Amino acid sequence: MPNTGPAGITRPWDFRRGRRNPVISDGTTPGGRRYRCKEIGSYARAQELLRQGHSYLDSNGDGEACESLR
Repeated sequence: MPNTGPAGITRPWDFRRGRRNPVISDGTTPGGRRYRCKEIGSYARAQELLRQGHSYLDSNGDGEACESLR
């Protein structure tokens, strides 16, 4: 959790640091981590993550994840 300054206000640099690797603990994202296509590095790895249940990587619903990585 980001540090808060006076009056309980979160400093911008603490807020941004806390958002780098979003972890979702609600059980809807396998492993509790969301990936971004630019972080994955390869089209093959993106397809592997899609098969593991990271369906949000397929933004247009055509069955291919991170098509920009081709």
